Amino acid sequence: MVRKIFLWVALLLVQATLSSATPPADPWVLPNFAQRLDVTVTNPGSDPVDTLVTLPIAGIQKVALGFPGNLAIVVVKNPPRSEYSVTVAPSQADDLDGDGTADEFEFPISLKPHESRLVEIYFSKTLRGKIVYPRSVRASHNYGYNYQTAALESEFIGYRTYGGFFLDIEGRVAGHLGLYNDLNGYLAAHENFAVGKDILHIGDTLGLGGIFLERDGKIYRPPMNMPDYAHKPSPEDVPHYRVLADGPLRAIIEATLDHWKVGEDEVAVRARYSIDSGEGFVRCRVQITPVKMREGNIYRVGAGIRDLPMEKSGKESGLVMLSGEQRPQTGRLALALYFNPETASSSSPVTTPEGRNEVAIYDKTLGCGQAIQEDYAVAAAWQRSGIPDLLHYLAGMKPSVNARVEVSDERLEQTPQPERIDGEAY
Repeated sequence: MVRKIFLWVALLLVQATLSSATPPADPWVLPNFAQRLDVTVTNPGSDPVDTLVTLPIAGIQKVALGFPGNLAIVVVKNPPRSEYSVTVAPSQADDLDGDGTADEFEFPISLKPHESRLVEIYFSKTLRGKIVYPRSVRASHNYGYNYQTAALESEFIGYRTYGGFFLDIEGRVAGHLGLYNDLNGYLAAHENFAVGKDILHIGDTLGLGGIFLERDGKIYRPPMNMPDYAHKPSPEDVPHYRVLADGPLRAIIEATLDHWKVGEDEVAVRARYSIDSGEGFVRCRVQITPVKMREGNIYRVGAGIRDLPMEKSGKESGLVMLSGEQRPQTGRLALALYFNPETASSSSPVTTPEGRNEVAIYDKTLGCGQAIQEDYAVAAAWQRSGIPDLLHYLAGMKPSVNARVEVSDERLEQTPQPERIDGEAY
């Protein structure tokens, strides 16, 4: 009898050891999907992050061939003892080069300092249903009657470009946040509307985030478009625009200028502008490539923001900002330029015909056979949006601008119950 009890206890111990060594497999949350991509997303920093995770699809397809398929749904695993074991997150796939296939896949994540979360992305190459997530950003290739422009916005603020590779601003009145760029393009600029207002006079300046080249003390800026409503012929060499992504989580527009005559030289410019859900700033990526350039001609490359009357300014590592009031009827506004202090530095103001501009100059230069690509971000704020301290508000965006997450442990999983793929999801 004692021997039987001993054997029974030993068997229980062996089973317990096996159970602890081999935890049960994660449940297959979406039974209609045959495959899922598992990734671990980590916040390496000491501050919390609330950002979009961007997966480069070409790299992911080395692990999960065919990802993201025709339909993909993101499931974020929640910490133990959460009310819900998982959270379904919105997502989007972006075709950046226009070849008909997606190049990037995005979804939102919120992480505490040094926190990691498991994310399961169920995807199918046969299912063709469409999931409609709430739209929180917008991109368009027009602004009212003017199609020689491109615009993007979040619910907090709108931006647009119409040449010069700078941004103009559409403010949002406090209590009336929303996606109003398409509407505002038809509203009279001299009137006040609750849905927003053109709050920045750019004039002959760098505007918000305008790029420029400098050689031998001379400043060169890209040409601007002729608006449709002017009913005049457009110059031959002006920027052209394309919407790359129209949300729901990220809006992306692209401006290209194939032939920009810079003195005796010629360069091509490509700029990509994007705004994310819940954010008020725009990420900018600019690439400048020599087309015809004389040997020995070297250009410094910079980006800037125009000065404002009644100005207050602030500078810190990787950030230049200022506030002021251009028109009493508009009220106070502020502009900010965010840059990587490891690749650029703030410099002496640059003067253009209608005023000075605070600028950042990049360490790399542009020369014969020597292209340059740089990233920066810009933002604006308006007092009538309910922001009492504009400079403090813009400085507070810096952690979001610099937010980074790490993606690791990518692996492909197959459904353990293939018989349920074509059945009801219960």
